[in-house]
Formats: sequence, structure tokens, C-alpha cells
Amino acid sequence: METIFDNLTVVYFSLLIFDFVCYSIAVIIGKNDFKPIFLYLMSGVFTEIMSKMISRDYFLVLGEKTNAPFFFLFTILQFVFLSYFFKKVITCPVFGKFFKYSVIIVLMIGITPYILNPTWILEFSVWLPLMTIPLLLFFSTYYFIELLRNKKGYPFINIGLFLILGNTLIFLMTIQFYEGVSSYIRSLLRILHIFPLIVLHLLFIYECLLYFKSQIRRSTI
Repeated sequence: METIFDNLTVVYFSLLIFDFVCYSIAVIIGKNDFKPIFLYLMSGVFTEIMSKMISRDYFLVLGEKTNAPFFFLFTILQFVFLSYFFKKVITCPVFGKFFKYSVIIVLMIGITPYILNPTWILEFSVWLPLMTIPLLLFFSTYYFIELLRNKKGYPFINIGLFLILGNTLIFLMTIQFYEGVSSYIRSLLRILHIFPLIVLHLLFIYECLLYFKSQIRRSTI
């Protein structure tokens, strides 16, 4: 089971890097709607690199061998960049008014415990993602409705985001029940957690390739 997980991890890292390169190119050639996804992928690459360096003892964080601060940072960046993406692609005027206040309120509620007790940053806490992910899922659901109505947009990006956000939320809400389970079950749960990440990046790649294809077709007309 561990071998399967290790192989899936390699696939995930490879897709993450390939995704980052694809969206970097798309942004460079002028696809502004992809900027939030590019920033989201960049934060993911940064977090994974830092986590790998910590696990291999390249450095410690305030004397601790933990990547919890980078998980905290990634959770904030994920919320900001994905909210930015939905702000750009959702066209409803009412949503624009609701968006600003909801994002600020949720972010303030999410980070307040860490401000009051900074040592939380050195510990893995589900508080921040449990505060931010439900709002992102709401944005994603609303965008699905708009995609059905307008028949244009980025459905594959949204499907991938909905899948990984939903999977992560379920994982965090049930993590307390995983204590004491066998190593086999733990390995299976890790595989079930990383598989949606692979699907996410495959969908990201497909959406980006559709954009490249449209640009090639336009340049040949």
C-alpha cells in the first residue's frame, strides 16, 4: 500500500509542476482569467518544496521539524487566490457585493485564533480550512449554476476545485476518527486523499490545453 502511495505522490508532484508550467505560459501570453490559478499553483509548489526540505532536515521552523506554518500559509493563499478566481469568472452583480464582505468576514474569523495564540501556527489545526473551504465550495456551486446558464467558462477547473475542496473538507471533519485505526487503513485513507489531487491537476491541464488549442485555431484563421 505504501508503494502505491509513493507512486501516486510522484505522479501528483509531476502533474503539479507540469500544471504550473502550463498556466505560467498561459498567463504570459495574456490569459488573465488564469492568473488566480497560476498563483494558486505557485503557492502549492512553494508549500510542497518547503515541506520536502523540512522532511529532509534542510532547516527547522523556530526549532521545530514541522511544516504546519506552511500549511497555514497555503490555506490562506488558497482561500485568497481561489476567491479571486471566482470573483473574476462569476458575472452576477449581486455576487460582487456579497463577495467582498463574505471573504473579509470569513478570513478574519479564520485567522483570529492564530493572532490571539501565535503558537497555533506551529501546530496542525483544522480551524482555518474548516472556516474557509465551505465558502469556496459555495462559490464553486454558484459558478456551476452560472456555467449551466451561460454555457461558457471553465467547467473543468471548477469540477477539479469542487472535488478537491469537498474531499479535503470531509477529510478534515472526520480526521478525529482516524486515531487508533490500523496502518493499512491509514495508508488507504492517504491514497483516497491524494487521488482527487491527481484528478484536479489532470482537469487543470485539460482546461489549459483547451485554451492553447483555441489560441492555435485563432492564429491560423
